[in-house]
Amino acid sequence: MSTVDVLMMVDVEGALASGNLSENIYLVDTNGYLGSYNEGQDELSTKLHNGDTIVWSVAPIDPGTNATISSFSGQAVTDKYISPVPDPLSAGVWESKFQPPGGSTGESFQYNATLQFDDDKKLTFDPFLINLG
Repeated sequence: MSTVDVLMMVDVEGALASGNLSENIYLVDTNGYLGSYNEGQDELSTKLHNGDTIVWSVAPIDPGTNATISSFSGQAVTDKYISPVPDPLSAGVWESKFQPPGGSTGESFQYNATLQFDDDKKLTFDPFLINLG
């Protein structure tokens, strides 16, 4: 089992001005060119093995702004393939084990991540997790 980190970089001012997080967020993970695809986009497809840990963090592109992870939802959460919780040792970081159903190798599962901004506004986007078995 390994750990895959996902960094969400967000243009806070652009997201708040447009009301559209999907056009103002850029995701990368530690799989790099060896696995995941759509890096630098809002619909990153992170490849994971059953039992891997996924760790999410967020960073505003402009250091004078603020964004935090508020919650996760969507198919992967509802079906309990992931159960993200805040990391008690790292402020602003969330983590989960990836536990897809048997026989789903190669399938993708969408989830929603909701970010909260200083003015208490919340915006959501929906990347994917890919089951490598």
